[in-house]
Order: sequence, then C-alpha cells, then structure tokens
Amino acid sequence: MSDAEIQVVGFIEEVMPEEDRGVSITSLLDLPVAKLQIVQSSDVLKESWLQRPMLEPTLAQNADGLWVLSVRRQGEHSKFEVPYIGSEIILADAELGLVVVLIGYHGSETEKYGKLGYMTQKGQFYRYYRQQASGVWEQVKWAKLTDGLRLLIITTVEEQGPSWARKPGKLSDERKPPTKRTALTTYKVVRLIDGRYFSLYDPTIEYVLGERMKQIAKPKHGGGFYSYPTLEMGMEFLAGCEVELPFRRDVETPQIALLECSVGGRIINYGHKMSATYLFPIKVLEIRDLSN
Repeated sequence: MSDAEIQVVGFIEEVMPEEDRGVSITSLLDLPVAKLQIVQSSDVLKESWLQRPMLEPTLAQNADGLWVLSVRRQGEHSKFEVPYIGSEIILADAELGLVVVLIGYHGSETEKYGKLGYMTQKGQFYRYYRQQASGVWEQVKWAKLTDGLRLLIITTVEEQGPSWARKPGKLSDERKPPTKRTALTTYKVVRLIDGRYFSLYDPTIEYVLGERMKQIAKPKHGGGFYSYPTLEMGMEFLAGCEVELPFRRDVETPQIALLECSVGGRIINYGHKMSATYLFPIKVLEIRDLSN
C-alpha cells in the first residue's frame, strides 16, 4: 500500500472543558496508516452505567473519502468526577492495513454487589480494524485474524502495551477443541395406551419416539423428566409396575413399556433415579401386559 496515509491526532490527557469542545484539535503526530485518520472524540460521557457500545471507537468515512476512527479518552484513572475511558493505540501499521485499539474504563459511581460490598464498574477490551483490498476500512473480530497477525498483536501488547493490558486472545493451536457431548442413556417406564406412550405420573404427557422433550430439571423433585440410569434398575421398576402401578391407577392402562432414552441439559441425580431437562425416547425395549 504505497499510497497509504494515516494521521493520528494527539490525545488530550484531561477532560476537555466545555467551552473548548468546538475547537479543532491540532495534529501532534502524523503516521502513514492507509488513508485513515485517528482522532479523539470531543464529547464527554457522564452516564452512570457504561456499556461497550458507548465506549468503543466509531469508524466512518467523511465527505472527502477519508476514513476517520474516533476514539474516546476522558477523565483520569482512579478519579471519579466523570467515568474514566482510556483508548490506547496498540498498533497502527500501514503496510498491513491494521489498527488495534485497547479500551480501558471504569465508572464514576459505586454499586452494591452483595457480600462483595461496593465496587466500581470497570473493564477493558480490544477492537481491531483492517483495510480491505477495496480500500474500505472495517472492524474485524479476533477470530477473523490470521495467526500471524494475532502473534504480532500479542507480542506488541507484551512488549509495548500498558502494564494492565490483558492478553487479547489465543492462537489457533492454543485453543482446545470443543468438548463433544456424551449422550447419557437412561431407561424409562411409561404407559402404553392404543399404541401411544404416556407418563405414569401424569397421563396427559405423551412421549414420542424420536422427539426430544424439554422440562427444566429442578431440585427437590421440582421438575424435569425422570428415568433410571441402568437397564437393571429400569427392568426392576418395570416388574414392580406390572404388579401395581405406582401412580394414577384410575387411568385405564392395558400395557406398560420400557423405553431406552437419551437425556441431556441439567441432570439431577437422586441416587436411584435422575431428573433431566431434556429427554429423547429412542426405542422400546420391552412391553408388559397388565392384568385387569
């Protein structure tokens, strides 16, 4: 990018007085960073609760076709007249068409956080900007950067960044692959009425093979779908139900069945049986006729 050109406008350390906010800021440092001008926003945030969209830089193209990245810098760290916002330009590379900004902040008021006492809202985050082949500047996410650029950013933060800066992210080989969920197989006894499967406890609930059901599992038998963790336990309960149904004996039930199921979500283990948020009936293992 031989025609690259960037202008980094000097930052003002203290909050700009209201009477001076209309005055243009003099450029203290000019660097060639691919037709992008970095300037400091002149307005002062005074909100009691800070949200990231308020704090992050804004990127726009002006009427002359120049891209302008406006960053916030106000207040003083550990002072609480106004919220503190510090925007550090970690990288501004013309050849790579890359700008990295680190934003650190804290609020101007304290909030009650239970037993932790009163604390001030604070945090830090990064924003990354790249120039595309078309010349357009765009904000990009860490995940979209190559490992080469990630390593450059990490190294720059470690060598030149402020002491309080956290590592911006990980390289690809540092990330652990997502853990594959292990299906938990359980066994459930149900009513079999006219070829359909219904709950023993609540005959209005129907189970359909191949369809997942959801009910939030809660402690103290407050919710969820109940089943047995082993085939032996399921068969034992099936045999007991064959002698006498434990619930709703008033509902005419010609047969009962033992289903193999897969469960997931929150699971509460009660020892002899378990409750799960998700239950997926897979197949019928056995059917027993009930004597009238």
